[in-house]
Amino acid sequence: MGEIRNALPEIMGRHRIKQIELAQAGGLRYATVNAFYNGKTERVDFETLSAVLDGLRALTGQQYTVGDLLQYSEVAPEAPEVDTAHLLDGGAGELKAQLRELEADTPDAELDAWTAAFEGQPA
Repeated sequence: MGEIRNALPEIMGRHRIKQIELAQAGGLRYATVNAFYNGKTERVDFETLSAVLDGLRALTGQQYTVGDLLQYSEVAPEAPEVDTAHLLDGGAGELKAQLRELEADTPDAELDAWTAAFEGQPA
């Protein structure tokens, strides 16, 4: 599942726009701009988005879009946690088992080289 990131703080920072200035330029309440700026809103309606974009255009002279404000990105799955103390105690065999699990697409020869390097041996 992807993630939507609010880029309003970066845009406002780039132009040194204060929240109160954006609220006035867009005809919005300060509290609305503040909540949007700080990511405290779960939903933003079209009217608010339009007013924010109008305010940004009035203050910067630039035509921003919804895509500039709300940026979508893919979220990589979290890597499994590795117990490093157990890994070090288990030696090369445990390291190779963990590497095989984490690096499933890596050829065995490469895993062997990593394991040898862990033990301080030439590959």
